[in-house]
Amino acid sequence: MQGKNGGIFIFQSINVCLLILSELFLLLLKVTDRACQWNELLIFFKPYPVFYLCYKQLCDMAKLYINKDIVADRDKLESWYLTGDEGLSFPDIQYFLSWLDPADPTIDIEIHSCGGDTVEGYAIYDALRASGKEISCTVVGRCASMATIILLSAPLERRKAYPHAKFLIHKPYLAKYDDVLDLETIETLKSSLETEKAKMLAVYVERTGTEPNVLETQMNKETWFGGEVAKQLGFISAVLVPTTAKGIDYKLNSKKMNKEKQVTVKQSIIDKLLAKCGYQKIEDIPVISMELTDAEGNILTVEREEGEPQVGDAASPDGEHVMPDGKTIIVTDGVITEIKDQEEENGDEEIEALKARIEELEAENAALKVNARTVEDNKILNAVKMAGGENWLAKHCSTYRVSLRAQTFKTTVDPQANAEETPIQRKLREEREKRAKK
Repeated sequence: MQGKNGGIFIFQSINVCLLILSELFLLLLKVTDRACQWNELLIFFKPYPVFYLCYKQLCDMAKLYINKDIVADRDKLESWYLTGDEGLSFPDIQYFLSWLDPADPTIDIEIHSCGGDTVEGYAIYDALRASGKEISCTVVGRCASMATIILLSAPLERRKAYPHAKFLIHKPYLAKYDDVLDLETIETLKSSLETEKAKMLAVYVERTGTEPNVLETQMNKETWFGGEVAKQLGFISAVLVPTTAKGIDYKLNSKKMNKEKQVTVKQSIIDKLLAKCGYQKIEDIPVISMELTDAEGNILTVEREEGEPQVGDAASPDGEHVMPDGKTIIVTDGVITEIKDQEEENGDEEIEALKARIEELEAENAALKVNARTVEDNKILNAVKMAGGENWLAKHCSTYRVSLRAQTFKTTVDPQANAEETPIQRKLREEREKRAKK
């Protein structure tokens, strides 16, 4: 009898325990549902990275917090002993990715880390890029060393930072070496560090689009820099401006309250989208435009990223703008209303002017040809110059000049009356006189 009663008591105790567990489970579900809104239970899970990351997924929040040093699994105990924080490793990220909902296409990462192990860092970088998810990274606090590599797992347009965030990039270094060092070992270590530096620099250049010499100069400085410098170097695309939620003043009138609530929700969504892109107001969003210079040197601004201006494009200032190609763009009330091609009359006038210029050039060419020297002329002149020039020509060439014939009316021509006697004439005269005497 006692055994029977004891069995009934045990059975009832088990039922009570199961009932209590079911109630606790339902309570946990309710608390979890509330925690998904307020993130209260994250305080409990935060000391345990794996549970913390996975709990975020239970709340349908694909958000990854990299707020520890990056260490290998085997070094976690040493890191905890030295710093009180076991750090974050590649397996932790693997657990996070395995808990992701396949239907969730995004991963939002917040980074507050001074970096750490290069092997683990590159493994995290590759795993995030290979996940196929749309990754966004926001720097909160510090982002240094290998943490900057993880930051670059997101595309530039989805890399942001808060105003007080700090960045640091540096050359790879060897923290400690416990073995014996000889010359060969030192050369091996040097080669390894140079290879690691080239690898890191290649990732920086590929993902930031900045020149290698600029990045290498910053790496050699090993100094912290702010968000604006990080933006110039291509690590982020914008510095976020924090937004503060505003309360809603509900009225007794239900219609008015619903209207105000609806308007507030819409405005809140717009504010969130603007804040996500790094803007406070819609007016702060930059307009993509191109500046064209007209024939008179004035600037015409057309709100178009590329291509020819089209009717309907927003443009300024108003007026008629004659472009260098002859087209006339008419802007009215900030919009291009008409684009005129070059008029045919102007084209005919230009053709006639060109024809006149061609005739003028042909006439000049003909005149130059008349006065131009022939090839034979140039040969003779070159030969004279090579022989000695005008002086040589005066010594070796005759200076005889044929005198003009004069009419004689049966009178004897007096030699003295003629022109000046040349040397040849003188020799001829002397020869005649000698023969006459004989």
